[in-house]
Amino acid sequence: MVKPMRYRELVKLLRAAGFTARQGKGDHEVWTKGDVQVSITQTREISPGLTRKALQAIERSKP
Repeated sequence: MVKPMRYRELVKLLRAAGFTARQGKGDHEVWTKGDVQVSITQTREISPGLTRKALQAIERSKP
């Protein structure tokens, strides 16, 4: 089971993996790298489900 992650920590991981951010609707951001994209909220703590999806997107983006 994936634990919740702080927003800043997840952003560091996404940037290190080469993802770029663009603004989504409301408090959401869409992070993309090539064909892989993940949407996260700009809250202090990211839920376990969104954390899992973001980590899976990082894994899929690796060559």
